[in-house]
Amino acid sequence: MEVSLLSFFCLILCSSYPLFISAASSNVDQLCNLLGGWYVTPQLCHSVLDSHPRSSTTDLNGLGITAAKVGAAKATSITADIQQLLSKASSDINQQKVLKTCLKLYTDVVPMLKGAATAIKVKNYSKAETVLYAAFKVAGKCDDAARADTSLWSSLNHYDTEFSNVSWVAHAIAAYIERYGT
Repeated sequence: MEVSLLSFFCLILCSSYPLFISAASSNVDQLCNLLGGWYVTPQLCHSVLDSHPRSSTTDLNGLGITAAKVGAAKATSITADIQQLLSKASSDINQQKVLKTCLKLYTDVVPMLKGAATAIKVKNYSKAETVLYAAFKVAGKCDDAARADTSLWSSLNHYDTEFSNVSWVAHAIAAYIERYGT
């Protein structure tokens, strides 16, 4: 129900904002400004898309693929960091359990994000949007697991925030493309 309700609000908010590509600004600028009126800020959108060198030369569909790939790279990086935290973790069973939970969540989301990129590539935007919304929830699940241990929560929360931002931008792009096309 959440996805369809979110999609409904996105449709209402963006119905008068179709993306027209002009020579005056880049596809990234236009898309980020458009989504800034939607549910991500232009700054957040730029922080995700500008982190990938191909963003400046790709079309709208390519920006969706790029955002999903940036999410997969972010999750891979977080996985490596959590593995390092786990190797240095105390013998506290609860800390190890939280770290293992987050490690599994982030490990499992990488192929999901790669699948979302593939879904965008083959223009299956509905599937991409659903997968990206599920990916967005990973950060909250890790964050919830870590709340019981203040030291772990402070260590993991910034990863969760970064990842949720990236996955939310990717979701916003897929949702926009689904409604307005490429």
